[in-house]
Amino acid sequence: MSLAPSRRWIFLIIAVVLLDQGTKQLVVGLLEPDRPMIILASGALPSIDFLLSYNKGVSFSFLRLAGDAQRWPLVGLSLLACGILAWWLRRLPPTQPILATGLALIIGGALGNMLDRARIGSVIDFVHLSYRAWSFAVFNLADTAITLGAIATVTSLMLEAA
Repeated sequence: MSLAPSRRWIFLIIAVVLLDQGTKQLVVGLLEPDRPMIILASGALPSIDFLLSYNKGVSFSFLRLAGDAQRWPLVGLSLLACGILAWWLRRLPPTQPILATGLALIIGGALGNMLDRARIGSVIDFVHLSYRAWSFAVFNLADTAITLGAIATVTSLMLEAA
Protein backbone atom coordinates (compact mmCIF):
# COMPACT_ATOMS: atom_id res chain seq x y z
CA MET A 1 0.00 0.00 0.00
CA SER A 2 1.49 3.34 -0.99
CA LEU A 3 1.09 6.53 0.95
CA ALA A 4 -1.35 9.12 -0.32
CA PRO A 5 0.55 11.98 -1.98
CA SER A 6 -0.13 14.48 0.82
CA ARG A 7 0.92 11.97 3.49
CA ARG A 8 4.10 11.19 1.55
CA TRP A 9 5.13 14.85 1.64
CA ILE A 10 4.21 15.25 5.31
CA PHE A 11 6.34 12.18 6.06
CA LEU A 12 9.28 13.71 4.11
CA ILE A 13 8.92 17.04 5.96
CA ILE A 14 8.85 15.28 9.35
CA ALA A 15 11.81 13.06 8.38
CA VAL A 16 13.90 16.11 7.43
CA VAL A 17 13.04 17.88 10.70
CA LEU A 18 13.81 14.79 12.80
CA LEU A 19 17.09 14.03 11.00
CA ASP A 20 18.14 17.67 11.25
CA GLN A 21 17.32 17.97 14.94
CA GLY A 22 18.83 14.57 15.73
CA THR A 23 22.14 15.32 14.01
CA LYS A 24 22.32 18.70 15.73
CA GLN A 25 21.76 17.18 19.17
CA LEU A 26 24.36 14.52 18.46
CA VAL A 27 26.91 17.13 17.42
CA VAL A 28 26.15 19.38 20.42
CA GLY A 29 26.81 16.40 22.69
CA LEU A 30 30.07 15.44 20.96
CA LEU A 31 31.78 18.69 19.97
CA GLU A 32 32.97 21.86 21.61
CA PRO A 33 32.27 25.12 19.75
CA ASP A 34 35.00 26.21 17.31
CA ARG A 35 37.07 23.04 17.81
CA PRO A 36 36.95 21.12 14.53
CA MET A 37 36.75 17.35 14.21
CA ILE A 38 38.43 16.40 10.94
CA ILE A 39 36.35 13.93 8.94
CA LEU A 40 38.20 13.99 5.61
CA ALA A 41 41.49 15.78 5.07
CA SER A 42 43.24 15.66 1.72
CA GLY A 43 45.36 18.02 -0.30
CA ALA A 44 43.85 16.80 -3.56
CA LEU A 45 40.20 16.73 -2.46
CA PRO A 46 38.02 19.10 -0.46
CA SER A 47 38.28 18.66 3.30
CA ILE A 48 35.30 18.04 5.54
CA ASP A 49 35.29 18.97 9.22
CA PHE A 50 32.60 18.90 11.85
CA LEU A 51 32.75 22.30 13.50
CA LEU A 52 30.07 23.22 16.05
CA SER A 53 28.88 26.72 15.37
CA TYR A 54 25.88 28.78 16.47
CA ASN A 55 24.58 30.94 13.62
CA LYS A 56 22.29 33.88 14.36
CA GLY A 57 21.97 34.56 10.62
CA VAL A 58 20.22 32.58 7.90
CA SER A 59 21.30 29.69 5.64
CA PHE A 60 25.04 29.24 5.17
CA SER A 61 25.83 31.94 7.79
CA PHE A 62 24.36 34.80 5.72
CA LEU A 63 23.53 37.80 7.98
CA ARG A 64 25.23 36.10 10.92
CA LEU A 65 26.52 39.40 12.33
CA ALA A 66 23.13 41.13 12.56
CA GLY A 67 22.59 40.18 16.24
CA ASP A 68 19.63 38.86 18.23
CA ALA A 69 17.15 41.49 17.02
CA GLN A 70 16.41 39.34 14.00
CA ARG A 71 15.56 36.18 15.97
CA TRP A 72 11.77 36.50 16.18
CA PRO A 73 11.28 38.20 12.81
CA LEU A 74 13.18 35.28 11.22
CA VAL A 75 11.04 32.76 13.15
CA GLY A 76 7.93 34.53 11.86
CA LEU A 77 9.29 34.71 8.32
CA SER A 78 10.12 30.99 8.43
CA LEU A 79 6.59 30.14 9.54
CA LEU A 80 5.08 32.38 6.87
CA ALA A 81 7.27 30.87 4.14
CA CYS A 82 6.44 27.34 5.30
CA GLY A 83 2.74 28.16 5.28
CA ILE A 84 2.88 29.53 1.74
CA LEU A 85 4.95 26.57 0.50
CA ALA A 86 2.61 24.10 2.25
CA TRP A 87 -0.37 25.79 0.58
CA TRP A 88 1.38 25.42 -2.79
CA LEU A 89 2.36 21.81 -2.06
CA ARG A 90 -1.18 20.86 -1.10
CA ARG A 91 -2.51 22.12 -4.43
CA LEU A 92 -0.01 20.29 -6.64
CA PRO A 93 -1.29 17.54 -8.90
CA PRO A 94 0.30 14.09 -8.43
CA THR A 95 2.00 14.53 -11.81
CA GLN A 96 4.59 16.90 -10.28
CA PRO A 97 6.61 14.75 -7.84
CA ILE A 98 9.89 16.63 -8.36
CA LEU A 99 8.28 19.95 -7.49
CA ALA A 100 6.48 18.38 -4.51
CA THR A 101 9.72 16.83 -3.26
CA GLY A 102 11.49 20.17 -3.59
CA LEU A 103 8.82 22.03 -1.66
CA ALA A 104 8.73 19.37 1.08
CA LEU A 105 12.53 19.53 1.46
CA ILE A 106 12.44 23.32 1.74
CA ILE A 107 9.64 23.20 4.32
CA GLY A 108 11.42 20.52 6.39
CA GLY A 109 14.71 22.41 6.33
CA ALA A 110 13.10 25.74 7.18
CA LEU A 111 11.22 24.17 10.10
CA GLY A 112 14.39 22.49 11.38
CA ASN A 113 16.31 25.76 11.46
CA MET A 114 13.30 27.67 12.80
CA LEU A 115 13.07 25.28 15.77
CA ASP A 116 16.70 26.03 16.69
CA ARG A 117 16.20 29.77 16.34
CA ALA A 118 13.02 29.75 18.47
CA ARG A 119 14.55 27.46 21.11
CA ILE A 120 18.07 28.87 21.53
CA GLY A 121 18.21 32.06 19.46
CA SER A 122 20.57 30.69 16.83
CA VAL A 123 20.85 27.83 14.37
CA ILE A 124 23.21 24.95 15.12
CA ASP A 125 25.60 24.42 12.20
CA PHE A 126 28.37 21.84 12.04
CA VAL A 127 29.46 20.81 8.53
CA HIS A 128 32.44 22.71 7.17
CA LEU A 129 33.83 22.18 3.67
CA SER A 130 37.16 23.61 2.56
CA TYR A 131 39.67 23.18 -0.20
CA ARG A 132 43.17 24.52 0.36
CA ALA A 133 42.70 28.26 1.09
CA TRP A 134 38.99 28.25 0.16
CA SER A 135 36.53 27.81 3.03
CA PHE A 136 32.78 27.38 2.67
CA ALA A 137 30.31 28.50 5.33
CA VAL A 138 29.46 26.11 8.15
CA PHE A 139 26.04 24.53 7.51
CA ASN A 140 23.71 21.74 8.62
CA LEU A 141 21.30 19.13 7.28
CA ALA A 142 18.42 21.65 7.16
CA ASP A 143 20.49 23.98 4.95
CA THR A 144 21.27 21.02 2.70
CA ALA A 145 17.58 20.10 2.46
CA ILE A 146 16.68 23.71 1.62
CA THR A 147 19.36 23.84 -1.09
CA LEU A 148 18.39 20.48 -2.62
CA GLY A 149 14.74 21.48 -2.42
CA ALA A 150 15.42 24.76 -4.20
CA ILE A 151 17.33 22.91 -6.94
CA ALA A 152 14.48 20.41 -7.36
CA THR A 153 11.87 23.18 -7.39
CA VAL A 154 13.69 25.30 -9.98
CA THR A 155 14.47 22.23 -12.10
CA SER A 156 10.83 21.15 -12.04
CA LEU A 157 9.59 24.61 -12.97
CA MET A 158 12.12 24.86 -15.81
CA LEU A 159 11.13 21.43 -17.16
CA GLU A 160 7.48 22.39 -16.98
CA ALA A 161 8.14 25.63 -18.87
CA ALA A 162 10.13 23.88 -21.60
